[in-house]
Amino acid sequence: MCLLASLNEVTLYCHVEGQRDYPVIFGQLTACDGSFLVGRNPEPDFDWANLDGKHILAGRPGGVPAMTLQWVLNQHGVSTDTPNFDTSVAFDAMVGTFDTDKSIDYTTMFEPTASDYVASGKGYIVASVGEASGEVPYTAFSAQKSWLEKHNDTAQAFLRAVLRGYKYMTENTPETVAAALADSFIDTSEQSIAAAIKSYLAINAWSKTPVMSETSFNHLQEIMENAGTLSERADYNAAVDNTIAKKLAEQLGI
Repeated sequence: MCLLASLNEVTLYCHVEGQRDYPVIFGQLTACDGSFLVGRNPEPDFDWANLDGKHILAGRPGGVPAMTLQWVLNQHGVSTDTPNFDTSVAFDAMVGTFDTDKSIDYTTMFEPTASDYVASGKGYIVASVGEASGEVPYTAFSAQKSWLEKHNDTAQAFLRAVLRGYKYMTENTPETVAAALADSFIDTSEQSIAAAIKSYLAINAWSKTPVMSETSFNHLQEIMENAGTLSERADYNAAVDNTIAKKLAEQLGI
């Protein structure tokens, strides 16, 4: 399957490594990292600088959640060159590990897991990583260059459907959207799904336009360089083709 939603670091790695039939980004989905920092206590006066010396479960090495969190911490003077910045736990085991290992002070969670966890009374959302890091094209749609050349209509129809979903979400209440999504999240209550939607809308997590800017693309590379995972920068003009995205944005007035 050549059409996919990818974490953009994967696309960048392919370009830097010189892959011949490389993936091309043709539309952006999210405008920032969607993870939330979860702690064990409420912190109405939360300050990122206070995380210095705390045990933080960060995510997998080389993944955007861990790299973005690292960038945010470093920007606030918090060192991540210690075992306290913990990248030893697999992504799907982070919530369980945080739940059982009380030596861990903070971890990151995506929605609706974060809202579900808070609703269970086990922790508190204290900050948004995406809000602190600024615009980062965390998730986008990409396809192999050769596939995109032959199946442009399919890519366009796919991206149009995504934008229709975004339009539905912004034109309806979170509760209405949660009801429509309930069948896709059978283990999550509609209340938690609605809370997740509200959380993401509050931080502008979803892109208002599918067009990826060079500024946000380079910010992602800055974050990856800070984490030491990018040996050289990818060429925006080679990695991103906004032709379809611009056409749809114009048609839909977004």
